[in-house]
Amino acid sequence: MDLADEAENLERAFPPHPIDPARAFAEWGGTYVDAEVFRAGVRGKRWTELEASFLERCHDAVVFLGPSSIAEYLPAFVLALVRRDPALSALPSFLLSVLTRGGDSERFDARFAELTSAQRRAITRTLAAFEVELAGSPRQADVSAALDDYWRAQIGGVG
Repeated sequence: MDLADEAENLERAFPPHPIDPARAFAEWGGTYVDAEVFRAGVRGKRWTELEASFLERCHDAVVFLGPSSIAEYLPAFVLALVRRDPALSALPSFLLSVLTRGGDSERFDARFAELTSAQRRAITRTLAAFEVELAGSPRQADVSAALDDYWRAQIGGVG
């Protein structure tokens, strides 16, 4: 597994198209204070066009994205993470906590229930490639936790 190949897999699983952010926070975003900033920043863009610096500024948005909208943004967040863009600071921790089933399994399961098997596979394979790249680093444990908690089992233990 190579991260460049996995980026292509993300594009196949999550075909880029202009984003309409009207439902971005429909289920769980009623208290997200930067919702309008986020919506304005993504409106009409493809997920492949969302810059890491914007995603970092709005890193907490990922916590408020629900089942009807997570697929619109998830690949952009994941790709920014695995590319280790220098603009990132808080995004990796926020994203990895959202990707780890952990404590609120009901919300976690609901958030990712509408992803297709191809989308789950693409996320898993990208995270697994990232895990290998991070071997021996402190961040590897966070990526492994997310994979072990849910993602690997979704596609038969990739990694």
